[in-house]
Amino acid sequence: MDIGTQKVLAWSGPISTAVTLSALIIGNFLPFPSPAASAEEVAAFYRGHSHAICIASILFMVSAAIFLGFVAELSVQIKRIEGDRRTFTYLQLAAGAASITPLILTPLAWCVAAFRPEHSPDIIQAFNDLGFITMVTATPEVGVQVLAVGLAVLSDKRAQPVFPRWVAHASFVCAIGLQCGLLCVLARTGPLAWDGFVAGGIESIVFVPWTLLMCVMLLKAIKQQEVEEPEEAGRGVDVDRRGVLTAP
Repeated sequence: MDIGTQKVLAWSGPISTAVTLSALIIGNFLPFPSPAASAEEVAAFYRGHSHAICIASILFMVSAAIFLGFVAELSVQIKRIEGDRRTFTYLQLAAGAASITPLILTPLAWCVAAFRPEHSPDIIQAFNDLGFITMVTATPEVGVQVLAVGLAVLSDKRAQPVFPRWVAHASFVCAIGLQCGLLCVLARTGPLAWDGFVAGGIESIVFVPWTLLMCVMLLKAIKQQEVEEPEEAGRGVDVDRRGVLTAP
């Protein structure tokens, strides 16, 4: 993959995050609607914002597609670490791709609830629940993706590592924090609800900074790659994953 394309893909993480935030604002989903709201209250919300919610759902799906570029670029740089042994490369790629599925189902549920606002309040509430529970609990796959990045960083034996070692520890903290979202199915009110600090807040607090951090780290890694590759080509040598010069 050429360097210019890699730089664009590195930015796709923050761009995806910005589009997601815009979608939530347009759909009037910030702050999240309370899971304790009655069916009539939920139905009134969707009837009052049906067009905005449909537009927000489209943007949400677009943001999920954009994030795939970020997943791809992470795999490119992890591959530099692993060389021919690509365990974490494939793990990150598979988990990152799998994590997109819930982020497609979430806006589809919102669309269905808003598309026919004349439906009974119970039906609209059910699709609202499906959307938010799917979004907030879509953390195991993302956690595995982030964990794979951390493990790959620790496995880097190159003379000049692709990522600083502390990125692994930041990734582990993020992977653990993301799992708080699973708790939202246990309560409708309080910190464990999907609009609460523990279930709904911690995952955003750890994942958004991690995404921004990895964008910066990816750009630095791409710059390092850009310097290394011409030097290696000029000397007629290859560099294996341990940073050892070998004959072509």
